Amino acid sequence: MKKPNKLLNKKYLSSLVIAAFLILSVLTAYNIRFGDSGRDAEQTEVEETLGDGEGVIRSGDGRNGEEGMTPDGDEESAGNGVGNDTAEDTDGGGVTGDAADRDAVRDAGDIRESAGGRGEDSADASGETSDDSGKASDTSGGEEREEKNFSYDGSRKLPWPVMGNIILPYSMDTTVYYTTLDQYACNNGILIGAKKGEEVQAVADGRIVNIVESDRYGTMLTLLIGDACEVTYAQVENVKYAIGDEVEEGDVLATVAAPTRSFTLEGPHLFFKMTLKGEPVNPTEYLEA
Repeated sequence: MKKPNKLLNKKYLSSLVIAAFLILSVLTAYNIRFGDSGRDAEQTEVEETLGDGEGVIRSGDGRNGEEGMTPDGDEESAGNGVGNDTAEDTDGGGVTGDAADRDAVRDAGDIRESAGGRGEDSADASGETSDDSGKASDTSGGEEREEKNFSYDGSRKLPWPVMGNIILPYSMDTTVYYTTLDQYACNNGILIGAKKGEEVQAVADGRIVNIVESDRYGTMLTLLIGDACEVTYAQVENVKYAIGDEVEEGDVLATVAAPTRSFTLEGPHLFFKMTLKGEPVNPTEYLEA
């Protein structure tokens, strides 16, 4: 019987040991490589998911967020959150957040009291102003109640506003000739010849109700002398009064002006018109003879 070769057996065992060692080394290296890569990948995923940590809600933040929410889910005012979180001393002065809040509330109360005082003063001033305004209104109302009721009704003759000849008569039923315009037309007033600068007088007590400018007649002043009677003066200047002023018979209202370009050939004059119940009437029938 042939004896086993011990040398061959030793070589065979040595080869197996070496092969096993190599396999173990390869596996170990493979695990180390891919194991570290997996951990790196997991860490990278975690970091990417969480970001840089600024958006991460920590346990304390979560509690504070819950305390800062109302039952409806709305956030409470920032002042409440600050008051709850600032419980530490500040600047080593020994003043806690709650104490600081109390001081702030007290200061705010003082400010509100001061503002309230100013508001009351303003209200008092406003009340005084209102009272004064009411007095002014009463005064104004009194003046309105004291205004004269001018009652000329055409039953008496009026003085002439200026002394002069009639250079163009009243004519609403037929036409009259206008020299400057070189045309025939109706005339709802009279033209009284006068010198430039001659004084124009009020024909009765009344109130000035209108002052206007006209291309044809120049400055026109209207005087209310009765409930339904007005007289108008035109081709005047240097008006002495304003709208709303009351005048008496004989007061100088204005002076005769240079004629407008529509009446240059007629010369200086006063245009005088009279209306009763809104309708023009012949002034010469109401002026003294």
